[in-house]
Amino acid sequence: MGWNTIATQDVLNEFTAAEQAALQGIQGATTELAAVLSRVVAKMRSQIKAGGNQLDMTGQTIPDGLQEEAVAIARWRWLNSFPAMAALKTKERREAYEQATATMKEISSNEPNRPRTELPVIMDATAAPVDGVQVASRSKRRATRRKLSGLI
Repeated sequence: MGWNTIATQDVLNEFTAAEQAALQGIQGATTELAAVLSRVVAKMRSQIKAGGNQLDMTGQTIPDGLQEEAVAIARWRWLNSFPAMAALKTKERREAYEQATATMKEISSNEPNRPRTELPVIMDATAAPVDGVQVASRSKRRATRRKLSGLI
């Protein structure tokens, strides 16, 4: 297990040969898939980081355990970019997309029992965002309700 990149061919392999031929016959389809896949990986990495997990610094990689989720999300979003391909938007593919997005939502949550991702080989040293409020100033308020009474 490790962290690896996902190629457009990984998404295309999820289609039958006839479906692949139909999709590749659309002008610009493969470049659109590359753009969709790049956005999906970037969002997944931000969700992994938001959940307090470490990121791999070797590139745009995700854990092997989340490869299926990345493919399901990218596949569904790519299919949605082609309105004429409604026949390829099957119930199973929609359910896989919904399950993948639910998994990523769990990973990015702040719940104590959230799923954790595997540790990368080369870790990102930047701190994960927290839901805390920082005090900007400790000086007392100068305007109070009593002082402002009658001004409005």
